[in-house]
Amino acid sequence: MDPTRTPLTVGQEMTLAWTRMYSSMMTNAFGWHLGNADHLAAHTYGPHPDECLDIMIPGEPASGLPIIFIHGGGWTMGSKDAYRNDLEQLRTAGRTVFNVEYPKAPERPHPFMLGSILSALQWIKREQGVAQAHLVGDSAGGTLAIMAALLILNDTLRAPLGEAYTDVNTPAIASVSSLYGVLDRQSCFDTNVPGGSAMLAAYGGQEVLKQTVDADHAITPMDLEFKNHPPCFLAVGSEDILLASSELYRDRLVEEGVSHRYKAYDGAVHGFLSSSFDPQRTELLSDILDFISEFDAP
Repeated sequence: MDPTRTPLTVGQEMTLAWTRMYSSMMTNAFGWHLGNADHLAAHTYGPHPDECLDIMIPGEPASGLPIIFIHGGGWTMGSKDAYRNDLEQLRTAGRTVFNVEYPKAPERPHPFMLGSILSALQWIKREQGVAQAHLVGDSAGGTLAIMAALLILNDTLRAPLGEAYTDVNTPAIASVSSLYGVLDRQSCFDTNVPGGSAMLAAYGGQEVLKQTVDADHAITPMDLEFKNHPPCFLAVGSEDILLASSELYRDRLVEEGVSHRYKAYDGAVHGFLSSSFDPQRTELLSDILDFISEFDAP
């Protein structure tokens, strides 16, 4: 067995297998949602098959800083391809969008997954000359987006990733947006998120199911003690099962004096960015563009 794979209980393995099967069925059932490959340039940023990304090329003229998007899926499933249509509104607004794929847990758990995200950011700076960018992610991708931003801005938080990430050369993070992200661990327990405990364990190991964790198992922003934080947009549906997680992190940002915007979308549920039937989806994308425009480089 791969030594990096997270050991799971039989029940957790069964739950993970079911959620992955369900996710695959939904993707196949709504294949039209994948969109087409127009305006895309595909690249690899690392040796793992899932260390790849698409560059969504805007029409001329491009405007504003690029967006680096990290998709969700409970750290264990999901694909960048399923977000092409969702990100079109950002691309057609003149933004270059880097749509990042990454290896999943439990095969590649914490901290390897964050290492892949940082590798993608390093590649974007090195190969594409991007000096500054906005990070955006939904659900578990929102978790990864904020975690990556905090690791970049706080040197001491990178220690658990190992010596390879002591010094990271990534684009400067102009802002970070979490769309209904998993920003703490406790909310997954308190709300009985379907498969929540199994996905947490797959990503971070059995230790993350405890009340408190050490630095090696700090997998959510609420687990970290940070000094620096970029401007942050927290978006969540008012009916999201993880609403409390965004509310909790909003209160943390207020306490820390971090520039931020918080918005709960009336009636929206978890994952509404990817629901073409949800009337709040277009509003969310417009709000992202409005927020990040405040922090574009002059």
